[in-house]
Amino acid sequence: MKRILKGIGIFLALIAVGVASAVAVIALLLRQEEVRVPDLTGLDLVAVIEVTGQQGLQLKVDRREPSQTIPRDAVVSQSPPPGTGVKKGRTVRVVVSQGPSELLVPKLVGEQYRKADVLLRQSGLAVHDVARVWSDTVERDVVMAQDPPAGLPLEKGGGVSLLVSLGKKGRLSITPALIGKKAEEAVRLVDRLGLQYRVISRASGTAPPSGDRTVVGQKPNAGYPLAADSVVELLMSR
Repeated sequence: MKRILKGIGIFLALIAVGVASAVAVIALLLRQEEVRVPDLTGLDLVAVIEVTGQQGLQLKVDRREPSQTIPRDAVVSQSPPPGTGVKKGRTVRVVVSQGPSELLVPKLVGEQYRKADVLLRQSGLAVHDVARVWSDTVERDVVMAQDPPAGLPLEKGGGVSLLVSLGKKGRLSITPALIGKKAEEAVRLVDRLGLQYRVISRASGTAPPSGDRTVVGQKPNAGYPLAADSVVELLMSR
């Protein structure tokens, strides 16, 4: 009986050793199948295919996009990122550069602001920011400077900042108090100051001034400084 028990014990021990060995071998094989994702950023597609192939990885190009810094057909970004541990056969996805954008900033200096805005939209660009300054030499609403300058490449949807002339700095007028005055008197005061006016009906729409109507609102308010040719809005009662 003791011999039988001893034999069974030896048999079970051998099985345990075999299982442990199998587990160790499998773990070793699994570890050997894991590789580190290489850094592909900036490499051209030919080199990328070669590098990923050497690592036993698959390659997929997700999309192409313009880049002002990465050459055409080179990798802009990748997933998983460099250094990530993955199993062999895993797919690495990349975004590839189309090269610099073909959009060039048009020449806007010397153009009327409205025309400059249209030119930018036609070019697939937009006005980013507008600053206005007085000028003794450049007419009102004419573009004096732009950033970036004409001829530089810019990605689609990019913005251009403009410096626009306000024209010569004229004499400032103080908006008179017009609320409560008859329409004819209010219009006469605005004209006398060299300002323009816009008459708005209290209900809706625009209506001509009438002596029977009274100013019930104004924009800007009384006391506000205005340059010549500025517009004063007059809200008239019906």
